[in-house]
Formats: sequence, structure tokens, C-alpha cells
Amino acid sequence: MKTISRRSTSASREQAVHAVRQTSKHTSGAQRARFRTERDITPKQSDTDSKRPKTCGYCGYKVHGEQGNCPAKGKQCTKCGKWNHFAKVCRAYRGKTVHTVSEDEMSIKESNDNELFIDSVTQKSHISETEQAFADIEIGTQGTKLKFKLDTGAQVNIIPLNKYRSLTSECELQPTMRRLTGYGGEQLPVKGTCTFKCKYKESDMMLDFYVVDTRAPAVLGLKACLDMDLIKLVLSVTAPVETGNVLEEFADVFTGIGLFPGEYTIHLDPDATPVVYPPRKIPLALRARLKKELESMEQSDIVTKVTEPTDWVNALVVVEKPHTGKLRVCLDPRDLNKAIKRPHYPLPTLDGITHKLAGAHYFSVMDARSGYWAIKLTEESSKLTTFNTPFGRYRFRRLPFGIISAQDEFQRKIDEVYEGLDGVVAIVDDILVYGRTKEEHDRNLRAMLQRSRERGVRLNPEKSTVGATEVSYFGHLLTANGIKPDPQKISAIKEMEPPKNRAELETVLGMVNYLSKFAPSLSNANAPLRQLLKQSSEFIWDKQHDIAFQNVKDLITREPGPILAYYDPNKELRLQVDMSKYGLGAVLLQEGKPIGYASKSLTDCEINYAQIEKELYAILFGCKRFHQYVYGRQVIVESDHKPLESIMRKPLAAAPPRLQRMILQLQKYDFTITHRPGKDIPVADTLSRKFLTYKDSSLSEGMDMQVHTVYSNLPVSDTKLKEIQAETGKDSQLTQLREVIQDGWPEERRKCPQSVSEFWNHRDELSQINGIIFKGEKIIIPTSLREEILTKIHAGHMGMEKCKQRARDIMFLPGMCKQIEDIVGRCTICLERRPSNTKEPMLPHCIPDRPWQVVATDLFTWNNEDYIVTVDYYSRYFELDKLHSTTSAAVIHKLKAAFARHGIVETLISDNGPCYKSNEFESFTKAWEFTHVTTSPHYPQSNGLAEKSVQIAKSLMDKAKADETDPYLSLLEYRNTPVDNFKSPAQLLMSRRLRSTLPSTNQQLQPEVVSYNEMHGKRAQRQQQQKRYYDRSARPLPPLIDGESVRIQEHGLWKPAVVIQPADTERSYHVRTAEGAVYRRNRCHLLNTKEQHTDEMNCSPERERDGLNTHTAQHTPYLPATPQELLTDTEACSTSYRTRSGREVKPRAVLDL
Repeated sequence: MKTISRRSTSASREQAVHAVRQTSKHTSGAQRARFRTERDITPKQSDTDSKRPKTCGYCGYKVHGEQGNCPAKGKQCTKCGKWNHFAKVCRAYRGKTVHTVSEDEMSIKESNDNELFIDSVTQKSHISETEQAFADIEIGTQGTKLKFKLDTGAQVNIIPLNKYRSLTSECELQPTMRRLTGYGGEQLPVKGTCTFKCKYKESDMMLDFYVVDTRAPAVLGLKACLDMDLIKLVLSVTAPVETGNVLEEFADVFTGIGLFPGEYTIHLDPDATPVVYPPRKIPLALRARLKKELESMEQSDIVTKVTEPTDWVNALVVVEKPHTGKLRVCLDPRDLNKAIKRPHYPLPTLDGITHKLAGAHYFSVMDARSGYWAIKLTEESSKLTTFNTPFGRYRFRRLPFGIISAQDEFQRKIDEVYEGLDGVVAIVDDILVYGRTKEEHDRNLRAMLQRSRERGVRLNPEKSTVGATEVSYFGHLLTANGIKPDPQKISAIKEMEPPKNRAELETVLGMVNYLSKFAPSLSNANAPLRQLLKQSSEFIWDKQHDIAFQNVKDLITREPGPILAYYDPNKELRLQVDMSKYGLGAVLLQEGKPIGYASKSLTDCEINYAQIEKELYAILFGCKRFHQYVYGRQVIVESDHKPLESIMRKPLAAAPPRLQRMILQLQKYDFTITHRPGKDIPVADTLSRKFLTYKDSSLSEGMDMQVHTVYSNLPVSDTKLKEIQAETGKDSQLTQLREVIQDGWPEERRKCPQSVSEFWNHRDELSQINGIIFKGEKIIIPTSLREEILTKIHAGHMGMEKCKQRARDIMFLPGMCKQIEDIVGRCTICLERRPSNTKEPMLPHCIPDRPWQVVATDLFTWNNEDYIVTVDYYSRYFELDKLHSTTSAAVIHKLKAAFARHGIVETLISDNGPCYKSNEFESFTKAWEFTHVTTSPHYPQSNGLAEKSVQIAKSLMDKAKADETDPYLSLLEYRNTPVDNFKSPAQLLMSRRLRSTLPSTNQQLQPEVVSYNEMHGKRAQRQQQQKRYYDRSARPLPPLIDGESVRIQEHGLWKPAVVIQPADTERSYHVRTAEGAVYRRNRCHLLNTKEQHTDEMNCSPERERDGLNTHTAQHTPYLPATPQELLTDTEACSTSYRTRSGREVKPRAVLDL
């Protein structure tokens, strides 16, 4: 087995990874806590070694006679497991073949931080293939053995294509969009992914593989090696053997997830308003892994499925861990945190425990594993942590990370666990064990581990230091000689290099002037430096300036001193941060005095961050560096970058990928960002410009992995990504936008370059990754590709809203919705097949002033016979007559009879049936002197009262026929029945009740005039109520103008047309189609488009028309724009024409409703 040991010195805890073979697969937890340095490895034999007595290569003793006398014969090696040799001469363990992997080599390379890497273990000397780290793994259901290289530098597992083909019957190759990149930056030819069952000794599991067309051997990455126990991460400490025995005894304390006694209740502000977030979109490539992670968390009792309703539903955040690629499921609890009533449990400080450490010589620092998950939530509190996923809702059963009260509750629990123990103190998840002697320390350590076992605390051996004489603990060094300040707190000043020019000196002296108010002697110390700023002086740095510069640094960093102050937990805490192009600076202040200084140089990858990313990175750097001071406290963060205030208030999904990861890491801190001009934070500004030269990428690894996750899971092919990259580089607008993102946006919009001003409102969400600009996680498409991309989005003709949703899912463009509307609006296929227009708000008919003033009429067929209904708009009284034919003469005859009984109407409303459009009917309207108004064709609701009367008449006759009763008695009873809880139609028309077969008194049958005002009030109230209900789902359509391009709805399709002129009735228009036919249609049947109409639509002669052609027939007809545009009513009924072939076409005799 291969073992990776992590060596941690007590002072700096620098880590290195050594790959050595483990002596036994049964290594205990304590043995894994030991370490081996290179000096422990057997050195290579020199020439002088050849002079020594020769020894047997099998047993290691002096050469004996025959091999049969060798004591190693028949014995098994305890190192490699093979036979006939002893471990001390085992060739599986040689110094020159030790594989050494440094921390930098284990991490993702900054130059290519957006790819999955297939790296290799570096070697201290050249070794042959037989000496490399290989393992024979059984793969597949048939147990086929395949030799795998154990590669701790690889993030994934690889199987060559030729090896896969020999196993193809067991696993189908799945396509993938992920990219694999080697150490040199070249992309590997990935053919797909597959999953095989793998077995090594007792380890048996399913592993995912990338199939690559390569001649290299199969590779097992770091995660698979760890999961199958092929390698171990071993903590290196200077623990004595006795301590190792203690750790062996409590090996169970170092595995699994703990569980504190009791449950925790989250208390909310009773006035808080619950927030429900919809499921966030998860890339398809991550969904299977997310589901697997949720199932694992559910099995571990961390989360559980939710089926019942919950008031709170939080947003889900999925983060991919560096190196391992494992997903971390997190909440975005910012809304919930605002509602939580924080208990503010006091956090211990080092000043409060220093008196206990007097005389201590031995120390251990233990780290609590998955700390917050050890706290179980009550049922009601668990429901508050509900979050949405593509697979349904889940809730945390354990306390999730990011909850604002988590640190208070954890500290309270950890204090309860170790209460009463000697030599044990805990600040959050760092548990300190100390003792004056080794025996006392070991006794205290045993007691702490025993209490941890009893109370459900689990510890992390990889982050622990055991039995050391010097450890770093919350900003100080605990040593056998007492407590010392942590050098890191002042190293940013101590190791600051002298200025190289006048500008750098001005920056340094700006900081010195700011701090001189606390130490007047500082002015005298920097006098030689100020001389260099005189215009008459040449900038020549010599020894006196070195001495002065060193004196200044000593004054600034002396603790205690006039400037550098001790931390006071009762005073307000301020963290000032700043960034420059190449560095970060941070200073922690109380009452204006520094508590500590910090700076770092940016790596090559970090230098390319956008300005807002660097500014927030500076805050994260400051919080992490001064964690022991700011954690658990309210902190005011001062920055000169104002947009940070707004980005922290936006939803997490709206932030760029790197900012998302930074914000998540900052969730544990309670801080408020305040904007201050750069001149007011000179210390942080100086530290960012005169930074330490070391480059630490540990903070940015997680952020770059987040970027990689977003980039590699984009629903875009590699070819298209490269094209977008290339076109973005050529796009002048996006090139300038990229420069503005990199260098920072101006303070005011008017100072922003005109070409990128349209991005101003989104400036906080913009970032650039690998030459592509993103808004959040959405690509900004270069101008040259926008038309093509938008056309592809519309390729499925899904409609305007669907296209907008699809575009919003993957890309961003200023004015994108307008461009999509233009594309969809010009699409002939979509226009022809689009749904009907939304109904418009109701336009009620005016209430007449008297009975039989306005009357509507309509024809219908019942029981194979034709009838005509004539209904009064004032009283709702209708006449019902049977027709022997539907000719104009028959209809006129029935109308004359009704008019003779009740009087001639002022206005008659009908549809556009042939009987109402003839010259005969027009002559009737003129002779009897009334106005005839026709409704819009195919829009029956405009003659709604007549349509309703037809329904009532049919219903009365249907029921009378079924009951074998006289239908006229049914009609009589309807006329006597009150309408709208008021008066009956007969009372409103004739001012009396009609005598029927029902008993009634003479008084009831006496005439009684109904008050018009009373009737009008009741009717108006009823109309308003109907309109209110109807208009809930209605919206107005814009009016049309002459010559406007439209589409007319016919038989479910929309045909192109052009507006000629409005008709006489509201919302009605005359239009001409491409064939030259003229129609009258209601606005709801017309669709205004952005199309250009053809010349045929503009020409005046009318061409083919079908039976749907309709016109208004009135005694005062409208005047067409030209005499040829509209035909007369006689022509409308009788005009015929011949086709090119000579066939005569006559209009159909149909009832055009």
C-alpha cells in the first residue's frame, strides 16, 4: 500500500506529502499519525559499501552455503507480502525509488485552473517502470486484472481505449463534455466515460473512468486511491510512542461524524417573513453526482427528504471541492440568517486562558471533524433549513454551515463537553490540550479523548498536532518558554522590502504618517526618508535610509508598543483591506491602532482576476488571516471599492463563479462592508503595494475549482467555446469590456466608455474566464455570433417566452429580449401557428333609454328547423319565430311582425349572415327608418345578448320536448321570471305581469311603470360586476393603423394581410390578404407583425375571395378609400369569376356567423 504522510512542524505547520509504502495494511489510526522523513529512508549504497562483508540478498545475514540453508526460505515478507525474503532486504522499499509529491505539485496548477488535470507523481531520481507505484486491480464482473498506475496528481481515473474495448460487453460508453488536461496543458483525447466494479484485497466499489485514446497505462487518481485504501494521508507529528498508544486506543474518535447530546432549536424573529426559493438550475453534468451526494448525506442522517409543506425553502449551492472533485452541498441562508435571533454566546479568547498555560511544556491541538454536523436540530428547526433541488426538497437534520447562530451553539456545546477537565480548553473547533510534563499532557489527552468518545465528538487527525513543544494557536505561539506573538501577525511589516523609487516611498510614508499619531517618535525616525521626497534631492537609497527604514518597521511592529496594540475582545473591531495589481493588504484595528498586519502577493492566476474579485478576495484574505480575532465577532470591514456593498446584498446565483465561492467562505463571519476612500486606509493600501513575496494559492484553489466547475459544465461544445473565445478577442466592444472588468469600473456612469455603458447596471456580476466574459454563470456572446446563436435558440420554434427562457439560461446580451422578439416576430412558421390573441377587456353595450330601442336578432336551427330570435336590449324580452326559409324576405317578414307589435327599433344588431347583407334587407332598413349594425365576423360575443337568447330558447324547447309539454308555456314563464333579481322581461317591456297558468291576483296583474333610474342602476351594477370578472384574464391590444402589416386568423392559421381602414364599430378593421381578398375582422383576430407587406396587398383590384368574405350592411355605409376596395352587398352575394383554366367559381351560400 502507498502512504502519503503530511508533516507539520509546530511553528509553521508547513505541509509536504511523501509517498512511501505502508508496512502493513492493518496500520492503526495512531500509526498513521506518525511520520517518516527522507533521512529515515535507507540511503543508496556507495562504493565504500562494497568493501563490507557480503550478505545474503534474501535474509540479510552473512552469505551462507546453499540457498536451502537460508532462514528466509518459506517466510513471507511483512512489507510486500511476497515469499522467501525478509523485510529488511525487501526491494520494494528503496531510497532512490521513493516518490515525493510537494504540496504545489498536489494542487491544481494556476496556469490552467479551469480543467481537470491528469498530473504525475514527481520522482527524486530516475526509476524504472517496475519500481513505480502500480497495483493490480480486479475490474469488471469477470474479475479481469488490470495494472493501474497510482497517480496522486490525477483528479480522475483513466482507462486506455484499447483496454476499454476488451471490457466493452460490460459497460456502455457514455458521452461527456468534460475536458482532461495534462501537466503541459495539452488536452487529452477523451472518448467518453464508463463505470466499472473494481476490487483490491478487501476494497470493493464502483469507480468512474474516463476513456482516453492513449498508449499510457491505466491511472487511478487520488480520490480512488484513498477510497480503496491504496494510499493513506498520514499526519506527521513529533508524538512519543506513549502518545501513539493513546491514539491507538481511541482510534474510533478519529473516524466518522460526531453527534453531541441533545438537540438545538433555531429561534426566529416572530415578525420575519418566510422566503421560498425555486430550484436553481444545476448543470446536467453535475446532476448525477449531486443526487449521489444527497443519497450519501441521507444515509448518514445529515439530510432527509421533505414531502410536507414548509414555510422556508432556501436556495441550494453546489460547490466542487479542489483535487477530489467531490461535491459539497451548501445552503444560501442569507434570508434565513436575517430572521434568526442570535444567542451571542461568548467566544473564549486567548487572553482569558493564558494564565492556565503557565509552566506548560507539551501541547496538542485537536481539530473537531465536521463540527456543526455534530449538532442535531429539532424537527421544527430542521424544517427551517429546507432547500430545493432538481430531485425535490430536502432539509438538514444536522446544523448546516452558514447559519449565523451556528458558531454560538457549537461553542456552547464544546464548552459543555469538556467542562471540568484539567489541561483542556477549546476555542470553537480547535481543542488545546497541555501539560507541564509529558506524563501530565498524556493524562490530560487521554481524559479529553475519553470525554470525546462519551459525548460524541469526532476529531480530524489530518488537521491535528499531538505532543509538540511548540504550537500555533489563535495568533500566538505556545512554547515551553511561554507565549509569543505569532510572527505572521507582523511579518507583513517586518519583511517589507525598502522602496525602489519615489512613488513607492510616498506610499510607505503615507502609512507612516497615518500611524504617527500614536507614536510621535515615528516622525523623527522617518526624517531621513522624507529627505528623499524633496524635489531638489535625487532618489539615492543608502545605508542611512536602510537604518531609518528598519527603525520605522521596528516601531510599527513592537508588541506591546506605541502603535501595535493587544487585542481587546470588548472593543470595536475594524478590518481594513485593499488590493493592488499584484498584491493584497489587510490591517486589523481597534480604536485606530493596529492589532496585526497581513499582505500577500497574487499568483499568476490571481493577477488575472477581475477587480471586484480581487477586492472581495482581499476581504476573504483578511478574515482568514485574522480568523482568531474576527470569528464569532461583529466586524466592520472597510474597503475603497463601493460595488462590494451591493454585491453582498444580491442573490448568490447572481454573482460570478469566483465571487460565489468567496461569499460562501465568508458566510461564517459576521461583518458589514463600509466604503472608505483609498486615502483613508493608507496602511492597507501600503501593504497591498509593498506585499510579501511569497505566493499562497490555498485560498484561491477552491475559487478556481468553482470557476472550473462552471466552465467545464457549460452546455456548449468545445468547438463552440473556442469560437466564442476567438470572436470575443476580435470584438472591439467586448475587448474594451474585458479591460474595464480587469482594471475596474469608474465611480460614475458618465465616466464609463460609451461602448460598454450598456453593461453598467450589471458591472458587479461580470467576470472573464479563459477569454470569455460571463455575467454570473452566463456567457456574453460576441456581436458576430449573436444572430447565429439566437437563431439556433429559436430553431425549435418554441415561442417567444420559451426562447427567452432558454437564452437566459445560458447567455446574456443587453437588449436580448428585444432581439428575440424581433427574430420570433419575423418567423413565418411561428407566425402562422401561434396561439390566438389574449382576449381584450370587455366593452359592454350601452344601456338603452327605453324598451325596444335597441334590438338584436339571430338565426338558429333546432330539430332540423330554422328559427329567428329577436331580443330587446332594455328588457331582455325575446320573440321566437319559426322560419320556413332563411331568405331575406322570410327574415324581414318576421321582423315586421315584431315591429308591428312593439314598435320600430332605432338600432338593429345582427351578425353577417347572407340574409342580413342583401340589397333587399338594406331597402327594408331604409323604408322602416332604423339603423342596422353588423358585428365583426367570427366574433359572436359582440352580439352576445342574441347568442344568449338562442341558448335559452333551445334549452326551453329541449326540455319541453323531453317533458312533452307546450313550449309556449315555457316561453311565457321565462318572460314572467325576474332577471338579475329585479323585474321580469314582461314588466320591463310592458310594465305589467303576464297572466299564466300560475295563480295570481288582480293587483299583481295591474300595470305598473318601472322606474328607469332604478332599472339603470341595477343593470349598470350588474355590467360592472361582469366586466370585473371578465377582465381578470384580459389585456388590451394596441390599435392598428392604415397600411400596417398584420396576420389574419383563418382556420387556426395566421395568414399575412394589411390593414386598409378601421370599420365603423369598435375594434373592427378591414384588411386585405396576399390574394387581394378584403375581410372585416375583430382586433382579436388580427396580429400585428414586423413583416413587410407585399405589393399585391397594396393593389386596389380585388382578387379571389371565399365564402368568409363579409361586409357591413347599413343604411349609412362607410366610405372606402377607393371605389374598388369594397364590393356592394349584391356583388358580395352574387359575384363569380373564372380561374386561369376557365373554371367558373361561385360564392358559397353559407351562414357567415
